[in-house]
Amino acid sequence: MNNYMLLLSLSYISLALFVVWVAFGKRFSGKQKIFISLILPFIYYLHWQGLQETKGWPNDQTIPAPFELISADIVEPNPLEGIDGRINLWIRPEDNGLPRAYTLSYSRDLHQRLFETREKIAQGHRQIGLLYDSSSGQGGASIGGGMKLAFKNAPRMLLPPKK
Repeated sequence: MNNYMLLLSLSYISLALFVVWVAFGKRFSGKQKIFISLILPFIYYLHWQGLQETKGWPNDQTIPAPFELISADIVEPNPLEGIDGRINLWIRPEDNGLPRAYTLSYSRDLHQRLFETREKIAQGHRQIGLLYDSSSGQGGASIGGGMKLAFKNAPRMLLPPKK
């Protein structure tokens, strides 16, 4: 946990304590006080989860498929320094949604495939990421959860006709 998250957590806890103090200082019935005391932590938990979705840090949820790969950042594992390794992908869903960062556990196979894919992007070929079930027999690098990730060249986009 980094300092920002610790500070954020402490600020929410102090705000919750303040609200509970104000609520208990007023004349509420016992049932109302218990309800407020039980619901506040739940509300802050939901708020924290909402913040996780809106911040710029990589998302560790399931990757939407298919998607266009914009870029990838690879952090190799280093046991001497306690680094597990991870792969961060910056992708755009195929429905032309906003780009989003995702993080995956490190695997040597995925690292190699992303190296080749980034070379193709540098040559000007857009790359489409596809997810397959591991039991489907399709090629790709395993990303956990019984899924494989593979990349292919995107079809060339045709320009609209001139008027």
